[in-house]
Amino acid sequence: MHDDFASYEAYLERYKMFYDEEGDGRPPIVSREQFAETFRLLKESYQAYEDMLRMGHMDQAANYYTQVINKLENTLAIADASDNFHKQILND
Repeated sequence: MHDDFASYEAYLERYKMFYDEEGDGRPPIVSREQFAETFRLLKESYQAYEDMLRMGHMDQAANYYTQVINKLENTLAIADASDNFHKQILND
């Protein structure tokens, strides 16, 4: 796996690994520019999600994760970023 998780090259590697077969729900490969924008949105979304959790809005946070973050993660070929990934991007 590529060392820089946030790089476009790492995304391409993840995409090939996670979406190794064509089928329903497989998102198209995004351009470098689309990747950068989606990655930025994911970072901002995780910040918003953590703010909701801090404020005690658990139901709202769970819904936000499902409706927003999960879709961004799928676009970026990230399998549940809530563990290590969000720590990396929020500490940048």
